[in-house]
Amino acid sequence: MKRILLISVLLVLALSISFGQMAYKKGDQVANLGIGLGGFAGAYGSGGIAITGGYESGITENISIGGTVGYSSSSETVWGDYGWKYTYILIAARGAYHYDLLHNPNIDTYGGILLGYNIVSSKVTGTLPYYGWDGSSASASFLEFGIFVGGRYYFDPHWAVQAELGYGLGILNVGIAYKF
Repeated sequence: MKRILLISVLLVLALSISFGQMAYKKGDQVANLGIGLGGFAGAYGSGGIAITGGYESGITENISIGGTVGYSSSSETVWGDYGWKYTYILIAARGAYHYDLLHNPNIDTYGGILLGYNIVSSKVTGTLPYYGWDGSSASASFLEFGIFVGGRYYFDPHWAVQAELGYGLGILNVGIAYKF
């Protein structure tokens, strides 16, 4: 009977300690790598799977700031082999508000904004019959604003899988994260 009581008390203490902790805390440093699906920072045409990477640092109990980079390309064919190839490179700063939505010490839920610079280039592919148009290219850059919500599940004290929904690097971003 004493053994059952001791195990019960230890179990209640362990659960109350673990549920009192968040997956995110001030001072955390997290690096991530992933892919973005569903359009990249204004991407046009077909394709457009983005490769993304980022870093963030916890500056308060609920707020982190950091940076992110992304690369994507897409293409569009209008007639035969004639079309365009687009390339996008995004460099952005981002901030997130972490909220313990699920009250699980292994899950970090957050939402935030990003502000960055999108470098876009396009190039004509193929040749337009009868006109001989080929080899043209253009480039432009613009300020990019994005908003996102996401979560990380820590299956290890340092490693997590993550997913984000929003606009900026893709409608859906999935990947892995490492907490230092």
